Amino acid sequence: MKKLYLILAAGFFAILSSTMSKSPTLPLYAQSLGLGKGEIGLIASASTITGIFVNFASGLLSDIYGRKKLLNISGFVFLSAPLLYFLADDALSLALVRAYYGIATAIFVPVSLALISDLYPERKGAFMGILSSSTLIGRALAPLLAGTLIYFAGFWIVFLLCSFFGFLVFALTLTFPDTGKELKKFEFSFSFDLLLLGLLDASVYMAYQSIETFLPLFYFLENKAWLSGLILTIEISIMAIVKPYAGYLSDKIGRIKPIIFGMGLVSFAMFIFAFSKSLYLVIFGAVLFSLGASISEASTKPLATEISKLKGTALGFLESIKDIGQALGPIIVGFLGFKLGFAFVGTFAIFALGVFLLKLKSRREA
Repeated sequence: MKKLYLILAAGFFAILSSTMSKSPTLPLYAQSLGLGKGEIGLIASASTITGIFVNFASGLLSDIYGRKKLLNISGFVFLSAPLLYFLADDALSLALVRAYYGIATAIFVPVSLALISDLYPERKGAFMGILSSSTLIGRALAPLLAGTLIYFAGFWIVFLLCSFFGFLVFALTLTFPDTGKELKKFEFSFSFDLLLLGLLDASVYMAYQSIETFLPLFYFLENKAWLSGLILTIEISIMAIVKPYAGYLSDKIGRIKPIIFGMGLVSFAMFIFAFSKSLYLVIFGAVLFSLGASISEASTKPLATEISKLKGTALGFLESIKDIGQALGPIIVGFLGFKLGFAFVGTFAIFALGVFLLKLKSRREA
């Protein structure tokens, strides 16, 4: 179990560091450089775009060269990227820093999950859920810590602390066992099953990013930033608590039933957001979403490692598809408006689940 604790600690510090560097640090730092909202939006998307391409590549490379080497690289990026903020003085250089920073998370997430799958094949659902919870705790603490430090000391202390946390991640990855290396050369055969599984995660994160982006703009939450922040904190807290138990359940009863139940809750929650005219309904929708997302995602990740023998490649592919959904969510809701946008996301979630179940049924009948 010592190995698991080391991975959990690395996950906590990795996401604490990366989230502190962007929330609320990035927009405030960019604003201090004289950048406009349009430029800030593009800069913020740089790390997500990096993730779309790097997630899959890092998973594949970990299947060839081993998990430890890739996680060492990730740790080094977590250590070095925050220091580059000191050199960024315009939109382009800041976007390049964010793109470089995105490499760290894009490597760490799929490869650390693959490492857990290697080490604990019989309990991977529960332990993947615990790792996800440790990263969620880091994500929840980061904005408060970064905001407080910026207020009292300025940006420099945040960048140095992020780098220190990155050093801890790098040091921890040096202690990890070296697993993976299932491939002797570059090799990937397209899997429609993995694509459908990825669409489930994409729909969940399409919903998640849409909620995170637009929740403060609901008319009954305007000028109540503290309340929208509290709702988002409750949402993250529920996910952190539920994911390990949901993973344990999926280890016991299988992956499919939790996926069906979880995706059903996610879709229902989106329709609540679409048609809600009450603060209490929005809170109810946020709770339903966090429960559904936790239950579904605690099964999709382990299932990916069972569909493909190349665990790193499979998880990296899933993360890339997920990032596309996460990037598209706010664009869709922003373009279509709250009612049509959230309804579309809910419909897409049900559609993705339906296609996945039809494919599963046809495979069983074959």
